[in-house]
This record gives sequence, structure tokens and C-alpha cells, in this order.
Amino acid sequence: MLAFIALAFAGGFLFIVINNGTNIRAPTPKPVAALTSFDGKLTVQSIDDLRVAGRKIVLCGVAFTKPQSMRAMVTEAVRRDYQGLALTCKPVGAGTPCDGNVAPEFRDAVVVQCLTLGGTDLAAKLVETGILCGQPAQAGSTYKACAPGS
Repeated sequence: MLAFIALAFAGGFLFIVINNGTNIRAPTPKPVAALTSFDGKLTVQSIDDLRVAGRKIVLCGVAFTKPQSMRAMVTEAVRRDYQGLALTCKPVGAGTPCDGNVAPEFRDAVVVQCLTLGGTDLAAKLVETGILCGQPAQAGSTYKACAPGS
């Protein structure tokens, strides 16, 4: 008798699920940001928190690999020399040296290549001055990698 009741309950439950659905919906996918360039002025919160037109950015193909003890000094130098610089930034996937090698977003930032109004690549300039180091796995030989230990 107990087996019959369990079978009837399972059948009734299955009937309800099939007729009414589970009301479980797949999560709405996060919209993919349009791969369009944007213009704005550079704001330097820290060497790891750069913003253009209020958007947090990561410069593709380069990274700060110096000792943590240098972070504040480097941030001040970048702020002094580049704060307010007018830039045009294009996201990865829109014709950057990193296309196909890195995702267009990293955490809460958009990964970009930024150029000044005169066409100078900001990442190249920061590598040239020794502030950032090229990451060959991301951008090939576009930006010079730092020597080990520097």
C-alpha cells in the first residue's frame, strides 16, 4: 500500500511539473559591450586604476611588474605626466595588438589600446619610460618586455 501511495504521489508531481513548468528561467546573459572606440581624458587613480571618460581601463599588452614598494611613486609620476591627457581608446577585438590573445574585459575594466590625439600609443610611451612592461603573450613584440628582475 505504501508503494502505491508513493507511486501515485510521484505521478501527480510529475504531472504538475510537466503542465505548469518549473518556473525556473535561465539567467539572462550579460550583454556584450559593443566594440566601439571611446574618447576622454585620462584619470589616474593608481597605476592599476586608470580611467578614460569615467570608464575603468586596462591597457592591453602591458603590466606593472615593479616591486610593490614602488607603486605610490610610480602612480605619482604617471599622474603628474599623464593626468588629463586626451585619449581615444579602442577595446580588444576592435583592432588592437591584443586581439585574439586576451578577453575584452578584465574584472571590472575594459581592456583597450589608447592613442593620444597625435597618434602616440599610451602603453608604448609607458613602456618606453620604464613604467610598464610589455607582455609578449598578450601583444607579441608590440611592446618591449622588461628584463627579468627589473
